[in-house]
Amino acid sequence: MDNQTFAKMVAEEVKNKLSPSQRKILLEKENWERWRQNLEALIDNLDSQISKTEKARQDDTERYQSFGNEGLVLLESANSSYDSRIKKISRFRFHVERRLNEVATMIETGEVLESNGWSNAEFLRRGIARHKSLMREYEFEETVLDRALWSLLDDRWDFDDIRVSDVL
Repeated sequence: MDNQTFAKMVAEEVKNKLSPSQRKILLEKENWERWRQNLEALIDNLDSQISKTEKARQDDTERYQSFGNEGLVLLESANSSYDSRIKKISRFRFHVERRLNEVATMIETGEVLESNGWSNAEFLRRGIARHKSLMREYEFEETVLDRALWSLLDDRWDFDDIRVSDVL
């Protein structure tokens, strides 16, 4: 697998968007060091994005302050946007760093960590939640089967209560 594809897989894994079969590739012991290196590169990239955003903020502050009162309104709006971007990048960086610590532990111990979202159950849970959000977003009519599926997110099993007449 080429470096760009692998790096994209690493980033998608941090976002919990990999299928179990894709995750198995990362979990192969021979990929652990490469995985660690990609996480470190991702952290460097995120740090660079934060620095560039802060530099852009400084440039805008100088520029907008020279505009007088109208500039202050523009500056407030720009700062809000910069704050939001930095917060989003920082949040993602936190998850990358957490994953880096887990991968480093795997390398040190020689054992795969199965907690913190690695399980198939977590993958399925995210799938059910996405199904629910898409059904609502596209305004599809939910069925008793959909509601039973969604009840799993609340740790309830409602499938046994479904009757044939409810489905047809």
